Amino acid sequence: MRVYLSGPMFTLADQEYNLRLAAKVRALGFDVYCPNESEPINNKERPEITARMIYEWDIAELEQCNVVLCQLSEDSGTNWEAGYFDCLCRYVDPQRYWGIIGHASDMRFKSPPHPDKHGVDNQAGNANALVIGGFQQSLGVYLYEDEVLARLVEVAAERGGHSGK
Repeated sequence: MRVYLSGPMFTLADQEYNLRLAAKVRALGFDVYCPNESEPINNKERPEITARMIYEWDIAELEQCNVVLCQLSEDSGTNWEAGYFDCLCRYVDPQRYWGIIGHASDMRFKSPPHPDKHGVDNQAGNANALVIGGFQQSLGVYLYEDEVLARLVEVAAERGGHSGK
């Protein structure tokens, strides 16, 4: 099974998390594409790297994957990847493209909303309902990394361990 790791990638904290998560997914025996590791397009200091090059490269990588592990975020690129992959799963080839596993890692999602607090005083997480609904319709959305990794293993087992390549 090949996994596309989708999520914000521009801060040092994002980069370190993505690389650590990619290593954990690989340790489970899966092939992983992590955009932070993509040397051909990742060096943003190179002036010859264009938005079109990044798009074409990442779309080609998405199309080589069976599952997207998508970190819930407001990052527009992440959401574009999830929507594109959802279309592949639903309308192009569901036998090859298996779905999206959402990872809602924001610690505020672990707090239940307080009925007496509204607006900024309510510290419960807030997420775009369309994105959450998409994750739920696909392979699910999980709060904890261990749940996400377990779901990857489960999806591979359900599909008979076929790589889809």
